[in-house]
Amino acid sequence: MRITPMDIRQQQFTVRFRGFDRQEVDAFLADVAEDYEKLVKENALLKEQLAALEGRSRGIEGREKLLQDTLLTTQRLAEEMKDGAKREATLLVREAELQGDKLLEEARAEEAKIKAEILALKRTRRQLAEGLRVTLDMYQRLVNEELGDAGADPR
Repeated sequence: MRITPMDIRQQQFTVRFRGFDRQEVDAFLADVAEDYEKLVKENALLKEQLAALEGRSRGIEGREKLLQDTLLTTQRLAEEMKDGAKREATLLVREAELQGDKLLEEARAEEAKIKAEILALKRTRRQLAEGLRVTLDMYQRLVNEELGDAGADPR
């Protein structure tokens, strides 16, 4: 059973012969009731403040949890982005290497084709030179024959 300040103020005691001074007891009870009333009000105020602080604390804990979750999500996303960038860079390097190999093969094929054309042109030049030599030899023989015939027949 809780005693209220009003209970203290309204408390009545039986009067006996040779008891305490009634006014002194009433004054003391009034002081006790006043002090008790102040303590009850202070206790209620402290409970309200405690409830408010606990509410703020729960709010702060909730925000802290949200921030931690956000931080973890951000870290996870950053890792995923780094991994994705690494994979993309690896793919780009592979594509570049493949394209480089392809260009190198094309250049080698072109080189082989040019070398073959050069050999064909050299062969053609030799054939033309040989043909020209043969033709010149033939004309030389003809000229020599003509001149030889002309020297033998003095007409």
